[in-house]
This record gives sequence, structure tokens and C-alpha cells, in this order.
Amino acid sequence: MMGTELVDQITEDGTLVSDFDVKLSDAEKNALLLDALPGAVVGRYAGERVVRHGDQVILKKQVTHLGRPWESFKKRIQIPKRWLEVERQARADGLRVRFVGIYAYRGVAVFVDFDPATYVQRKANNSAAHVSTNDLFQAQTLGQFARVDGRGNRLTSVRASEFAAYLSLGYAEDERIGIFREFNDEFLRAERLQALDAVQQMHAVGWPDTFQGEWPGFYLEHRVDEFLRRRGHDEVVRFQKDKGRGRYDYDLVMVDGEVVDFYGDLKSSDVTKRESPGNDADGIRRCLEEFGRFWYVIYEHETEHARDHGNVATIEWNEWKRSVGYERRKPFDPLSYAGRFKQAVRFVSMKVLEVNAANFGVVLGDFTQGRQPDGAARALKVMIKKGTIDNFLIYSSSVAA
Repeated sequence: MMGTELVDQITEDGTLVSDFDVKLSDAEKNALLLDALPGAVVGRYAGERVVRHGDQVILKKQVTHLGRPWESFKKRIQIPKRWLEVERQARADGLRVRFVGIYAYRGVAVFVDFDPATYVQRKANNSAAHVSTNDLFQAQTLGQFARVDGRGNRLTSVRASEFAAYLSLGYAEDERIGIFREFNDEFLRAERLQALDAVQQMHAVGWPDTFQGEWPGFYLEHRVDEFLRRRGHDEVVRFQKDKGRGRYDYDLVMVDGEVVDFYGDLKSSDVTKRESPGNDADGIRRCLEEFGRFWYVIYEHETEHARDHGNVATIEWNEWKRSVGYERRKPFDPLSYAGRFKQAVRFVSMKVLEVNAANFGVVLGDFTQGRQPDGAARALKVMIKKGTIDNFLIYSSSVAA
């Protein structure tokens, strides 16, 4: 039986197409699991029909679209309340239960392993476990992909050919994510960062853009670059401040030796903003055509504006710039940039977002930034919409309040 809505589907080579969901019978779902797991058997356990694989008990549902009015990338399985009873019995028997969603489309089979922990804690009553098109794309193209969604649920999407190895050996994290996790241990410390402290740190090492008004983003660049070099991670992730002619104008270069895997951009954003401007749409499109994926690494901060505190910090900043020899063509103004100057920030969270062929048209909304001072139209840019993050979220981290 086919669905009634045209929704996202992923083909064997990772191409995104629009087509109907096709309902799988219980026998077809079992066949997909048995084919992926040599030695597995179908049986009954705690009153439920399951697939047994060693000491693992697999409960299964088909991954399908949420239905109207939801976007075509939003998919789910329904978790019946009786699964929680099976999970309790399995724990008592020393077995491990898997809540598995099965995605199938024209030769593609992806298994989504939803960690039961959060659903058990919530005592789910026929609740939904959500998965996005990007999860399926990552699994089909990379083999395995894991993330934690906005509700704190961990899900791991695995291509059928990798499923047996995953159940036996577990998930191997991408080395690049491990590097950012390590950086976060140093950087996301719930500390209030004052403007003058940050810019003086940058000035001490001669960091470009030290005197720019939007100092939090440039301070982030400085810290990332210093960390990558100090830890020797620049053989995997490089920060490029000076972009050479003919190279892509992005901050991050993901490399394998001297070979570029793909590019990314480092962003600083106020935590209250629901969306933030990205890069030129044509540039991202060309980057995807050449490398297949692009990362936005976004660090979010709480913000204190100097204007709300008598602009004392603004005056101190301008006076300090003058004291170290910074000169502008305009006469000195102690309140320069007063309307927007941030006297302090607190970096509280970060996200790694991947743009690829499967989500480029869905998660990035085009907008025009108006015109240049000479009247010429500015290049069309893309907007990162935080409301659709689950469809391109690769990794996230935050500090306790």
C-alpha cells in the first residue's frame, strides 16, 4: 500500500527524490532485518513478536512521513506502550532491547536505532520517535550516523550493510566531531567573557580583526585556530584566515593529509536568534557540487550590550584602541559603535550543521540582503533556519545553566 503524499526519499547513491512511502508488511520488515543480520531469528518475547540477534531483542516499526501538514523531511516511528514492558523484562533477563525504525525505498534499507532510555523515562504512550531525511542520507552515504535531537533523544542511523557490525562493535565517532568535542571541553566553560579581556588577548598575538566591533566572532576564530595548532589537529581540521586566490572563502577546511574533503564555516550567533545569515547561495551550491557536503559550526552566546549599562564598556574599548595606536580617518569618538557593542558574552552552546544535496533546498531559505550603497543588488544569500535544525544537525553540545 502506498502513501498519499509525495515526500523525501533517498536512493542508493544518496540522491534525494520525491515519492510516496510504501507500506511494508511485517514479513517484509523481518526479511530486511534477517538479511542484514546473519543468524538472527524471528520469535516471541514478553508477548511481542521480535527479532533476536544474540543477546539483543529487536522491536521494529517502519519509518514513514509524519503526514500533513509537516515538511517532507520529517519522519517517525510510533513507539507503543507495550515496548516499554518488553524493555523492562529484557533488562531483568540481562538482554538488550533495540527500538528500531526501518526505512526502505527501492533497494535502500536503513535501520534507525532509537536509544530506549529517554522513551522509557517518559513512559511513552504510543509516542513518536522522530528522524529526518538527513539522518537517512548520512547513513546511506557514510554507513553510520548518530546524533542527539532537540528533545535529547539519541538516534543512530545505519545502512543495512553496516548493521551487523554496528550491533557488535558499536558506533565509531567521526574524528572531526571528536576534535570539536575536545575544543568544547576547553571553550564552553560557562564563563562570562568581557570584551576588553577578549580583544586584548587577540591583540597580544597579533590576531587580524582585533579592532572590529563584532569581537565575539573574531575571538572564537582566534581560539579555534590556536587550539587546532596547539593540539596538532590541523592535519584534520584547518582554520584559514587568509584565503588564497582561487580557494573557497570559508573558515574551516576538512582535510585528509593534503587532500580537501570538504569545507565549513565558523559562526558566532546570539542564542536568542531563531535564524542567522549564512553565505552566498551560489558559493555553497558550487561547494556542494565539488565536495558533496558543507559544515556550519555555530557557537551560540548569551549577550550583554554596553548600551544597557551606560556604555561604560564602549568607552573603555574605544579608549583602549586609541592607546595602542589604532587610528581611523574619522575624529575620535568614545561612543563609536555604541548601539551594537557587546560588553560581555557567555558562550553556552554549539552545533555542527551539515548542508548536503539531500537538504540544501529544505533547510536553507533564500533571502535578499537589499542593495549595495551604489544601488547594485547584493548577492543572494542563504538563511540558516534554527527551526529546521534536526534535518541537518550533526552534533550539538551545551553547558549547564
